[in-house]
Amino acid sequence: MKKLFACGIILSGFVFASAHAAQGEYWEITTKMEMQGMPFAMPATTVKVCMPPGGEKDPQRTQDKNSNCEISDVKTSGNKVSFKGKCVEKEGTMYLDGESTHERDSYRGTMHMSGKSEGRDMDMKTSYSGKRVGGSCDPEEMTKKAQAYEKESQAQMGKLCDTSGFNASRWMSSAHMYIGPKPACPGKQEALCKAVRNDVPRDTQAFEMLMQQEKTGGTSSIIKTCNVNLDSMKKTLCKENARRGPLSFLEANCPAEAKTFRELARKREACEGRGYTSGEKMKECMGGALVEEEPGSDSASDPRKANAEAEKQDAKSSSITGNPTADQVLEGAKKLKGLFKF
Repeated sequence: MKKLFACGIILSGFVFASAHAAQGEYWEITTKMEMQGMPFAMPATTVKVCMPPGGEKDPQRTQDKNSNCEISDVKTSGNKVSFKGKCVEKEGTMYLDGESTHERDSYRGTMHMSGKSEGRDMDMKTSYSGKRVGGSCDPEEMTKKAQAYEKESQAQMGKLCDTSGFNASRWMSSAHMYIGPKPACPGKQEALCKAVRNDVPRDTQAFEMLMQQEKTGGTSSIIKTCNVNLDSMKKTLCKENARRGPLSFLEANCPAEAKTFRELARKREACEGRGYTSGEKMKECMGGALVEEEPGSDSASDPRKANAEAEKQDAKSSSITGNPTADQVLEGAKKLKGLFKF
């Protein structure tokens, strides 16, 4: 559609100069388009262009080399010029015919285009006029500017399509540029799919992003385009993250693993409450031995045994460190009393 509008402007206004080296001069071109079915009238546009000598009378010479339109049957009779042509696109072909009347310093004309564009029926009429405003110029100036603009656009698009260092999340956040009928960055689909297949089964955030994009729509389906098995990816993530979470992911996708995770969290909290933070005791505690004593000890079930064991431990500690216990201090005091008779 955009190409057809450009084609209409080029042909009706004879805007672009062909590759002729002769010195040109400035013309002012006014163009107005009308299209059937459009709810509003398009405003007229006026531009100042550099026209090669005689270019205003020869539509074939004024064709842009990148145009998808071909001009034929150009006929001149007195001060009138008529022509026919067609603009071929992948989605359809538009046919055109036009005529113009020329004076020494001005011209006026009309052009009609009809056919299919992007698979839709189109019918468009263009009226145009031009007047010489004078001043020498380079007829190739606009072509050079257009080429420079196209080159810059390609460079910018190259930067935009640079996917080096992308992970699955970055690929998916801009997937609309790489997949679909007419992607802005063609040739990237397989790289996107490879990243999705490799990263999503290992990254819960990437998995959740993929699920969210599939729900919201708006772009071509990554799952269908890449032919990935979302259920298989989810099972892998559930298994890998059952002991480390995050719990929000497990609760949303893995009910059984979420239950296991909560039980482990409660057990860890109980173990840490008993003073264990790391080491063999923590491992034993997390494995089910929630008592302080070594396996096989029955002191935990008998308070008297537990107290006796604690007293033995205190005595052992004092002999090792040299610091007397309270009982030892009292015993020493009795001995001193008997010795000094007080």
